[in-house]
Amino acid sequence: MAVTWTVAGAVHLWIALDAAGAAVVLGFALAAVAFVGAAALIVEPRPELLVAAAVTGVIGVGAFAIPLILPLLGVGDPVADPVSPWGIGGFLVDALTVRLAAFTLRRARASRPSRPAARNPGTPPR
Repeated sequence: MAVTWTVAGAVHLWIALDAAGAAVVLGFALAAVAFVGAAALIVEPRPELLVAAAVTGVIGVGAFAIPLILPLLGVGDPVADPVSPWGIGGFLVDALTVRLAAFTLRRARASRPSRPAARNPGTPPR
């Protein structure tokens, strides 16, 4: 999971270095969150970090998809290169990050031992 998140951060950083406007800020922010989150995930794996990876991945997927969809709806100007290999790769890596985070969260929940059934406070102990 940490490797996928790091790759997503590297792709966002690479795209941000060549972008302009708000895309630069979003790219650098997503890259920073990915690098810090992946390092934290390596140091101490916690479910909250997997949720952060999924949320960051969803934002990244949206950052690639929304500029392609809005011009089709008549909002805004078309993007310069809708089939950029970096854009497609970033979309796929972000989608993979979301999927792996969700899978890992489900797997972690399934592997945790279940809590014992709580006693009713009015029931005497056996």
